[in-house]
Amino acid sequence: MNNKVILNKTNTLDIAKELQSCVLMYDYLGLARSHKWCSEMLNSIEDFVPSEDSLEIDFNQIVGNKEFVKFKLAKSYFNLKEYQRAAFYLAECESQPAFFLYIYSKYMAILKKNADNKSDLLNNVDASFLDSLQNLRAELSAKYYKKQLDAFGLYVYAIVLNKLKLTDESTNILIECIKKRPSMWCAWLELAGLVKSIETLTSLNHNALPQHWIKDLFLAQCYMEMSLSEEALNIYTVYCQKGFAKSIYIKSQMAKCYDNLREGRECKQTFEYIRKLDPYNLDFMDIYSNVLFVLEEHVQLAILAQEACEIDKYKPESCCIIGNYYSLQNEHYKAVNYFKRALKLNPNYLQAWTLMGHEYMELKNSTSAIQSYTNAIDLNPKDYRAWYGLGQTYEILKLYSYSLYYYKQAYLLRPNDSRFIVAMGDVYAKLEKWDEAKRCFIKAYTVGDYEGSSLCKLAKVYEKLNEPINVAIAYDQFSEDQKILKSNSTLLTQELSQAYKYLANFYLKKMKLDNAYDAATKCLEFAETRQEAQSILSQIAQSRNALREQEQSAAGSSTNVDMEIGSNPVQNDDLASNNQMNQINRHVLSPSLIALDNSDNPNINDTNTSLNLTSNQHMSTEPVNQATSSSSEVPTNSNSTQIQQDSDSESEHFFSNFNIKKRPLN
Repeated sequence: MNNKVILNKTNTLDIAKELQSCVLMYDYLGLARSHKWCSEMLNSIEDFVPSEDSLEIDFNQIVGNKEFVKFKLAKSYFNLKEYQRAAFYLAECESQPAFFLYIYSKYMAILKKNADNKSDLLNNVDASFLDSLQNLRAELSAKYYKKQLDAFGLYVYAIVLNKLKLTDESTNILIECIKKRPSMWCAWLELAGLVKSIETLTSLNHNALPQHWIKDLFLAQCYMEMSLSEEALNIYTVYCQKGFAKSIYIKSQMAKCYDNLREGRECKQTFEYIRKLDPYNLDFMDIYSNVLFVLEEHVQLAILAQEACEIDKYKPESCCIIGNYYSLQNEHYKAVNYFKRALKLNPNYLQAWTLMGHEYMELKNSTSAIQSYTNAIDLNPKDYRAWYGLGQTYEILKLYSYSLYYYKQAYLLRPNDSRFIVAMGDVYAKLEKWDEAKRCFIKAYTVGDYEGSSLCKLAKVYEKLNEPINVAIAYDQFSEDQKILKSNSTLLTQELSQAYKYLANFYLKKMKLDNAYDAATKCLEFAETRQEAQSILSQIAQSRNALREQEQSAAGSSTNVDMEIGSNPVQNDDLASNNQMNQINRHVLSPSLIALDNSDNPNINDTNTSLNLTSNQHMSTEPVNQATSSSSEVPTNSNSTQIQQDSDSESEHFFSNFNIKKRPLN
């Protein structure tokens, strides 16, 4: 999506002054997270020194002399998390800041009580929690219809509605809140979590939301949650260029974008830069531990876990990092214990719910895994990892209809992630829905096969459909891709050995002896196919000897006939040579080309379908019409892999039905 970044039209000095004002206001009202965010953004702007006049704000005029003492007392209780005491002292105050702190204290007291009442992490929300929220909603609603809520009051009203799953009402209130106070970051962030589709975001962007520099960050946040990480990364890059290069928040968001794009090395480098900027920062370090886990960086993850423990071992992020460390060491029970500890510290910690579900999967505890993933989805329906985890769990339980539903939800959130498409194809194959499975594996390959397994799975589907030509095409392309990727995966190595074995037998059956010899020679490189490869090579040698004897016998018979009928020997030799060359052209091709023998199928046309793939260009799936010629010549290209076959319905090329181009191999 092409959106003009508003920051380009905004003076950095003006942004700094606005952030300074927000820092003072949010500190006064007790909005700790917004205060922290604004302070970090302000600190990243170099060479900014606030004037003395700008720091002299008399908040007594905002609250009033009569309410000042009670407000400050309540604020001290609020800071100590004694929310009910804070609300008690503010119950009769009338000023807008006092009412905000009063209603916000009541809201935080409800959340704290609900968290304390959860003796078991896997319990659902109790009825008293919802009743308390409904009472708070009624109180706020009365104020709202009397138009007695300022931007901060509207924010609390919106988050209460969101907790009650009234998302449409919450969205409208948040828009109203942002229009009253565009610099209120917490409202923008809450609204980003409610945007479900790109159409909704486009509508909000063009019609409802004010043109403020924070809207850029809101759009970037929405893009990330919609798996449009490249668009988000572009916005964050502009912020780095405009003076926020040392912002912990901006750099952390960029690292998350790299993680979503599966660019592990860039993600790791960005997190290392963040740790140099702030060695004691633990925000987003749980994501860093996930990256180290995927990269199997045992030493780096151990160092991160030790440092996190030394900084604050009771912080949820620290527990998550240590849990990832134990998981990488295959100590899954210890990992579960640390994820549970993280959730006791913060029951709404999404990352811990999802990772704990993974650990329960490793421990084969399906019930707990399902509950963990479900809790993660309740917290954030856009968590594709939790949807995918549920799909895997139900697939293990052989509840394939449920599994397929959850895989589809993950796919809808990340339509270009081949892992989810391959997973759907596997389920369709288990349900023996071969056509659907075939389409899934083709789609996975065309969007860029992350794990590299879609083609060999596709070949097995074609084996079930008894389409040997398409099996050969799939295996041939798979073998060519592995030459480019050079994967070290044990599973792919086994599949590659089976691919070469199938191709060797296929070519031998078609009497393409050179191709069969090349494939059988490749089989010798794998222990599991070495014995069969030797047998195939023996059959190839026997076939070649038989062909030589047949050619010699045919040549001798031709000479005798020429002498008997007195024909021109030179002319007849040329005719025999031409016939033999036609047969060779039809049966022997270069190793990178599969050509079918038209004589095997009397119904085959002369129209062919061609597929070209190079290591640095896209897949082309457009059919190429070639005119028939008497010499049966087949065009070759040393820089690409060509798969050429007839367009008969039985051997139709499996890419020709899809108007898609393959992405470059990762």
